[in-house]
Amino acid sequence: MTRTNTLEPSLSIVLVTYPVESDYLAWCRSIINRRLAACVNIVKVNSIYWWKENIEESDEVLLIFKTTRDKAESLKEVVMREHPYEVPEFIEIEADKVGEAYLKWVIDSTREKK
Repeated sequence: MTRTNTLEPSLSIVLVTYPVESDYLAWCRSIINRRLAACVNIVKVNSIYWWKENIEESDEVLLIFKTTRDKAESLKEVVMREHPYEVPEFIEIEADKVGEAYLKWVIDSTREKK
């Protein structure tokens, strides 16, 4: 059943684009290994955008991270420090209607191992 969750912390979905020619798989694995996210979905996209007064087009991957709101700030710090773009995309969407079993899995997957 999906309802407003009663567990804390809550789920955050983080969107980050990444250049397709870079080793995004290794980077995503390292983020999962550091327990900054429970999961990442990788979607190939073609982006068209303004950059330095020009319209650019590039092949990218859209990384969709599932994490907790508590871990989202640490994830943001890693993205800003390690991402190859001068201005990396970081969009956090807070989800308050999440299946409790899924949210528990995200919380458990991002918890530091003892």
